[in-house]
Amino acid sequence: MTRTHNHPGPATPTAITGRTITARIRHVAKRLSDRIHAATDDRARARGWQVTQTPGRFGLTGRSYHDPRFAARHQIRQAAPAAPDERHE
Repeated sequence: MTRTHNHPGPATPTAITGRTITARIRHVAKRLSDRIHAATDDRARARGWQVTQTPGRFGLTGRSYHDPRFAARHQIRQAAPAAPDERHE
């Protein structure tokens, strides 16, 4: 006698519905984050800054803004010879 096993897998209606709801929530959260940060993102890009999305809480995303001029200043400092340590006693 052969026994058949019914294993609920990822193709069950509940699993598909759960993924669909999760995808919709993530999509709405991303759109909300984009709308919240739109003005600041535009202002930063107009100034030539780099805008990086960062993970946030509850599916929302944050932003990190970077002015590339700071990287240039850092490179100049690294290339300059180190000043001798002069102590006056």
